Amino acid sequence: MSWTRKLVPSYFSGAVLAAIGFIVGSQYVWRVIGGVNWNLNDPGASGNFLEQGFLVGFILMTVGWFIGIGALKYPFTWMLGMKDPDHAEELRLAGKDDGMIRYFRFTTDHKVVGIQYLVVTMTMLAFGGLGAMMIRTELLFSGAWAFPKETYNTIVTMHGMLMILTVISFFVGPFGNFVIPIMIGARDMAFPRLNAISIAFLIIGMAVYAFIPFMGLGDPLTTGAGVQTGWTIYGTLADQTGIGMDALGFAVFLAGVSSQVGAVNLITTVITMRAPGMSYTRMPMTVWGAIGSSILAALGTASLTVDVVMILMDRVFRTSFFFAATAGDFANNGYIGGGSAWLTQNLFWFFGHPEVYLLVLPAFGFVMDATSVFARKPLFGYKTAILGLFGVVVLSFLVWMHHEFVSGFLPELRGFYMASTELISVPTGLIFLVLLGTMWKGRLWMTVTMGFCFAFIWSFLIGGITGIYLSDVPADVQLHGGMFVTAHFHYTIVGGSLMGFLGALYYWFPKMTGRMMDSKIGWISFWGIQIGFNGAFLAMFYVGLQGMPRRVADYSPLFAGGNFVASISAFLLGASVILYFYNVIYSWKAGPIAEQNPWGAKTLEWTVPTPVPLENFEKIPVVTSGPYNYGEPVAPSAVPVPNVEAGPALG
Repeated sequence: MSWTRKLVPSYFSGAVLAAIGFIVGSQYVWRVIGGVNWNLNDPGASGNFLEQGFLVGFILMTVGWFIGIGALKYPFTWMLGMKDPDHAEELRLAGKDDGMIRYFRFTTDHKVVGIQYLVVTMTMLAFGGLGAMMIRTELLFSGAWAFPKETYNTIVTMHGMLMILTVISFFVGPFGNFVIPIMIGARDMAFPRLNAISIAFLIIGMAVYAFIPFMGLGDPLTTGAGVQTGWTIYGTLADQTGIGMDALGFAVFLAGVSSQVGAVNLITTVITMRAPGMSYTRMPMTVWGAIGSSILAALGTASLTVDVVMILMDRVFRTSFFFAATAGDFANNGYIGGGSAWLTQNLFWFFGHPEVYLLVLPAFGFVMDATSVFARKPLFGYKTAILGLFGVVVLSFLVWMHHEFVSGFLPELRGFYMASTELISVPTGLIFLVLLGTMWKGRLWMTVTMGFCFAFIWSFLIGGITGIYLSDVPADVQLHGGMFVTAHFHYTIVGGSLMGFLGALYYWFPKMTGRMMDSKIGWISFWGIQIGFNGAFLAMFYVGLQGMPRRVADYSPLFAGGNFVASISAFLLGASVILYFYNVIYSWKAGPIAEQNPWGAKTLEWTVPTPVPLENFEKIPVVTSGPYNYGEPVAPSAVPVPNVEAGPALG
């Protein structure tokens, strides 16, 4: 195959057409539609062409991207009634015999999509972590000494939202695509093209996200570069902040579509494509956790998507969803007025609190599976674990308004939301009991993965206990808006989701790459992460209890000691994560060749060869037992692979 055929269509041709699309769309609005009618001294009175140009540019940028990668070919051939792709064409689309270039193309092989998700989300994690280091540099000393305050606010906003988008994707994206189809005995996802489209939406969304700090630089007609709202992007603030909000809103919209598309695909795959004998009560807990997370993504993310669309409508077309002036002043500023500040809070937090469990449920499932593997015991209370996971799913939609205790919205409902928030600790407690019961009298094999499982348990426990205080109205009124909340949030997200992700990557790395990660480097990075993480956020609990507010660039000298400890610990955390990333890159290239089943696990992904064949299984397996039947503890190398029988080959 010539290089032209390899590069067209590909992500490279997609990037070219995306750039052309942005230039054509934005310039057409600015120069043709705006033209001489664009009053530079009063842009609101003559039409908001500046922001309209950016929005049209982003839309055509997205269209150009999808044309360039070849994603729109198949919908158009279907609509025009042209010939359906034959088996050879399907194999070509899956990247058969394409070598490394398939990782830079629109491909339907779920394993390639999983690797694409892994690289993209780790890149997002790196930039989000860079933002965290910049924040802690500013807070190392009092006096707002490192960045201008507007720049600092943009860093806080971009860091927060980017890390949320990363954590939404970095478990279900890589492992949900690569591992779960094999884990249930399937040859692919239910909708392979939809699978490829989901990662394509995330990539173009992050390209738009990169515009944020550069939009509005030096332009006197805007309210400044970047976005100064904080990660919650409340509509009333987003309507007034810098023009970078247009890029953030559109990027979040694209990432939300990616999440919803991927969630529907995963749920459908698990329901319809399980191998014969793979009943619901034989599915690994990783699958159950991913299903719960996908349900929350499919339902909750829609609320955030609606929120950012309304924000963009307010900013670009002068609607009044969130602009709270009763009468407005259309003649002078273009706003109709009459919007609701509470609407944006409810739309955001209806996503925002289920999102916490969306992030952590896959980690819950994985940690239960890994604990069983490395304790060499059956999972304690399998059905209890499922009850706990789905108790969290249901209750997560009944707790969001505790974020609004101090807003004045419906104070008569405070008692209900306080009780429902405290109640969610019950199903979470069931999962902790399952984990402790599985480890009890087990023969623990202390791998790096098991270390991260322990880190998950103690970190999420701290996050959960401190969350009880924030669910109580009197305590929340005192602590809301302070660094105590920041520390609590990071103990649930970083201590829960990130620890689970790092453990899962170490665990499945041999299957995904064919190589083992370095154990010594793994343990050094593990302990650096634990010391740095706990040092940073325990110090934030301390300054939060002293009364330090969050999202500030300057603070009283009273909080100097705690912030110094938090910043130094955060730098250790960042350095340790960099070491973990180095371990990934080095081991991917030069790590020891992995055995087919180095952990002696009993789930189906360890029964297929490494590297995994294009269609996963030569014959679809017939499952005759569950994934946790370890029996008497034995040496890890002697544990048999899952009890499966070969079924008929697919024709």
